[in-house]
Amino acid sequence: MKELRAVIFLLFTIHLNGVSQIATVKSPVIPIEESQMLSDLKKAKTEHELLNSSLKLGSYYLYKPGEEKSDLDNADHFLNQAMALSTKLKVDSLKNKARFVLAEVLFERGKYQQARSAYLKAIDSYIQSGQKEAAALAWISIGYRVKYSADTAAMAGLYSFNHALILYEQLHDREKEADIIKDIGDMYLTQGKLDLAENELQQALKLYKTIGYKNLHYTYDLLSGVNVMKGNFNKALFYSLEMIKSVQATGDTANALQLYIRMAGVYKALNQDEKSIYWYKRAVQNVAKKPDELYFANTYLFKLLIKAGKIKEVLVAIKKLTLKSPPVALEDKLYVAMLLGDCHSRLGNDKLAEKYYLQMVAIAREIQINPTDYTNLVVDNKIADFYLSRKKYVLARHYLIKMLAAPPGIMFVDTIRNAYHKLFKCDSADGNYLAAIKSYQHYKFLTDSIFTISKAKQVTQLQLQYAKDQQVQRLENKSKLQQIAIQHASTVQRFIIGSAGLLLLSLMLGYRRYRLKQFSNLLLQKQQKEINQINRSLQITITEKEILLIEKDWLLKEVHHRVKNNLHMIISLLESQSAYLENDALNAMESSLHRVFAMSLIHQKLYQSEEVKTVDMSIYFAEFVGYLRDSLDGGKYIHFSLDIEPILLGVSQAIPLALVLNEAVTNAIKYAFPDDRQAKIIIKMQRKDGDTELIITDNGIGMPIKEDNDADSLGLKLMKGLIKEIGGKILFENNKGTMITITFNVDLTLENYQS
Repeated sequence: MKELRAVIFLLFTIHLNGVSQIATVKSPVIPIEESQMLSDLKKAKTEHELLNSSLKLGSYYLYKPGEEKSDLDNADHFLNQAMALSTKLKVDSLKNKARFVLAEVLFERGKYQQARSAYLKAIDSYIQSGQKEAAALAWISIGYRVKYSADTAAMAGLYSFNHALILYEQLHDREKEADIIKDIGDMYLTQGKLDLAENELQQALKLYKTIGYKNLHYTYDLLSGVNVMKGNFNKALFYSLEMIKSVQATGDTANALQLYIRMAGVYKALNQDEKSIYWYKRAVQNVAKKPDELYFANTYLFKLLIKAGKIKEVLVAIKKLTLKSPPVALEDKLYVAMLLGDCHSRLGNDKLAEKYYLQMVAIAREIQINPTDYTNLVVDNKIADFYLSRKKYVLARHYLIKMLAAPPGIMFVDTIRNAYHKLFKCDSADGNYLAAIKSYQHYKFLTDSIFTISKAKQVTQLQLQYAKDQQVQRLENKSKLQQIAIQHASTVQRFIIGSAGLLLLSLMLGYRRYRLKQFSNLLLQKQQKEINQINRSLQITITEKEILLIEKDWLLKEVHHRVKNNLHMIISLLESQSAYLENDALNAMESSLHRVFAMSLIHQKLYQSEEVKTVDMSIYFAEFVGYLRDSLDGGKYIHFSLDIEPILLGVSQAIPLALVLNEAVTNAIKYAFPDDRQAKIIIKMQRKDGDTELIITDNGIGMPIKEDNDADSLGLKLMKGLIKEIGGKILFENNKGTMITITFNVDLTLENYQS
């Protein structure tokens, strides 16, 4: 409410001062000394001075921070005094302002129907007095008041903003038009109507650019937010980068904290944690401009540091922060409870972690009573993760069901997708297989929504249409060339006939030459027809082959997609079965699961790629290692460093390498770090002296290597056999940890394909 009052007060200050600039961002309440204003009231020598002082004091008490009834009583007293004086002095402009602020007092008292009537009378007064600018500002302040509240006053934010937009259109103030359109887009975003929000924000951006408006970063920020909610992270990154460019170009850093947090959030969604940490740190550096956002800014940074395994560092930082600036607001207390829950969960202190997570849920319910509000959904997802990791499936399912009951557009698409996968695990573990299959279908639908077979067919149809259009164009061009050739031949013929008529003395020679020319032309025409027939046959053959190649690519994508789906079903069955296994049997099942996933991911990348024959290993390794880290780190907080060149490999080489990587990384995570050392795994793949080299190293305790190269474990035997299968070499070394070096030649047919 304090932030809302700040916005309304700033708008009313604009009324009083006759300034036309609308505040597009939230600003703190302007500090005004109450005693000074009361002194000015007592010193007023004329009724005009008394009127101005009364209006200022009434506004001050209305927008004063806090919820004291006495403040509203004082506001009523001074505003009614201003109303009486302005009527007596016939100062319509101040009378209209007093009437509007009295309507604001009614709204603050919760008398919404009376407030609605008073608002409309005040706005009508502005219009009748020719004060359209003031009427528009009044509509905007009403819109902000009801933007986040129930429509108790029958004046939804959209209703108010649209009226303000109409007035600015009449005033031909295009900048204010764009401001209102942006506000409407922001309102749609808060309601989860993402397509409508993006449409309005695009209109605002276009209008801003048309008039040469420079501060575009706030619009880019909202567009980035819309696309993050949709799961379109590439578009979100584009708008965030444009936002930063706009901030740098204008030097407007007043709201750098929120903008930098947006930038960091996009990189976090893209799993680029180092860049995300960089921008969160930049946001924290700007917290002095927004002291109320101290905990908000630090929370995101601390969460990434926790993910990186820096638990003790975060606990120390939280202690220092709470001692220096104890949390007062409920939101700040929620952040502290969430962070402490995360830290103790990572440390394995389950009782403490559960205590803090339950505190977090209780605070969230106090902040937002509606169970489907965003804050409640976030904490439900957080505590569900905790219970799921501890195999408390009933409790995890309870919170997941609450989260999935939210209307569309409130939570990120990726978060909802993952929630269905978690629900699938809970139902599978409880033996509720029908519910598990239903949850898994939801999960697969959201996973494949970015790339589906129907989209692949559409692409294929477009390619076929393009090939046909090209063929028609070539035939038309050929026809035109033939017409030109015929015209040219006719011109030559006429020239010969004319020359024969002029050269009477050489008639016989000319006639002979003419006959020869005719014969040659007939011969050439016959040959041309044969050539044309051959060309047409070749063109038809080429087109048919192009169509067959396109259909072949589509069929390959179809095959890879079906193989991937079958492998995912196997993964799901293995996950379901693993809930009933323990010890060695469970470990063996998990190893099999990771191996199947490695192959599944290869086929997924193949059907999602434009080139269905090869996989870009730089993209594949990054995604697969992320999967292994999330599945196996077991609270060891291992740092992964990847340096993979964009090398394309076919299935016959990509799958063996993926399985070898799985074995190497899995062994390192499970056995290389029994102590509390700073664990690190480095994966590097590059071309070297005509070969391709893959190196996997860790700084663990090392692995036992036998001189006779007889491997005791299935994993080591599997790695050697797989590398032998692709004609490569594998070398195991102990050098401050384990180092596995794999050297092989990329298939020559693939080399040609890449070039």
